[in-house]
Amino acid sequence: MVGLESRCLARYPVSMPYEQMSDEALLERIARCDRAALAALYDRYAAAAMTVATLVTGQRAAAEAVVEQLFWSVWRGEIPAGSRVRHHLMLGARQLARGRVAFPLGG
Repeated sequence: MVGLESRCLARYPVSMPYEQMSDEALLERIARCDRAALAALYDRYAAAAMTVATLVTGQRAAAEAVVEQLFWSVWRGEIPAGSRVRHHLMLGARQLARGRVAFPLGG
């Protein structure tokens, strides 16, 4: 398995603005430790993920923690290749939020 340090060594030029890149192109750049690509994906989907998480948890603080955890998983490369990114993120937000409801911190 390639470690984070190994995958982050190569840098590639940006051919278009991040906002215009497809989700798949952003994921490829995130896999190379491109923080700006992660920021672009976050800007694209964080509000929707926050809505899902808030609906499930009923708590803004818990929903914020869910979204943070979700995007850390993106950074770690945990979205399966070939998956629909939006679908994966919204499903992930729902599953993480359900976990917070079922097993709340501190009790």
